[in-house]
Amino acid sequence: MTEMTRTENDAAIEQARQAAGPAVFDVREPQVAVFHTPTGLEIVDLDDDRYAARAERPRRKQGTTVVRDVDSFALYFRKHADENTETYVDLDEGVITAVLDAHEPDADLPRWGTHRVKLVLTPTEPWKRWTGRDRKYWPQVEFAEFLEDNLPDIANEPVPAAAMLEIARTFQAKTRVSFSSGVVAESGDIRLKYEETTDTSGGAKGNLDVPRAFAIGVAPFDDCEPYRIEARLRHRIQGSALHLAYLLDRPEDVIRDAVKTVVTKVEEATGARIMRGAPAA
Repeated sequence: MTEMTRTENDAAIEQARQAAGPAVFDVREPQVAVFHTPTGLEIVDLDDDRYAARAERPRRKQGTTVVRDVDSFALYFRKHADENTETYVDLDEGVITAVLDAHEPDADLPRWGTHRVKLVLTPTEPWKRWTGRDRKYWPQVEFAEFLEDNLPDIANEPVPAAAMLEIARTFQAKTRVSFSSGVVAESGDIRLKYEETTDTSGGAKGNLDVPRAFAIGVAPFDDCEPYRIEARLRHRIQGSALHLAYLLDRPEDVIRDAVKTVVTKVEEATGARIMRGAPAA
């Protein structure tokens, strides 16, 4: 056989291979195709974005949908969940995640676990305002303005909102005074000693009593009721200037309890049993 004949035969064989098309191996998911190329066999994953986007529809559901309230979570859950769906809650982060295509217990092959819906609880604006200032000292006028601006959040006990408003206005009025000390009075209130500053010496001296604590009533998330949280007042005298702060009583416990109430609502709305933890990545 001549060299020319061998070359013609090789070309004919190559044409026959290309005409035969790819061989598709169905390994359930993903599908793999094998092509004959001049340089050898080429294996192609048909689930690769370059090829999957050309299909009429995706081969499976996937992706994570994020919602912000219980009703939206329940709506998506009921549409896509099945008897093997798994749902988890992270109490500290306030996140509920449903793995809609979780593994089937008796199936030969596992499922992908990549189709999910996640409820991310968003703190309310009042909650963010109060927790954002927690344990931070700032000058008396700024403190007073903050109280006045957020008066609707103050609970009736132990100090009603009207009394807190009067305290705020007193702090706003007494800007030309020098504070010297603060003690706890017999009533439990904080007694601040001050002296008025004037152009001449001998300004009037006096005491200003402020409550040791007050309380706020705010909801951490939209899907839960307001919680009553005690706020303990603290003061610092720097030079002669007064700085004030409040310390919220264990707001992290309120978050966890609020998430638990939302979990109960999700279980009632979906019929799911929610596990504490997080699904596999």
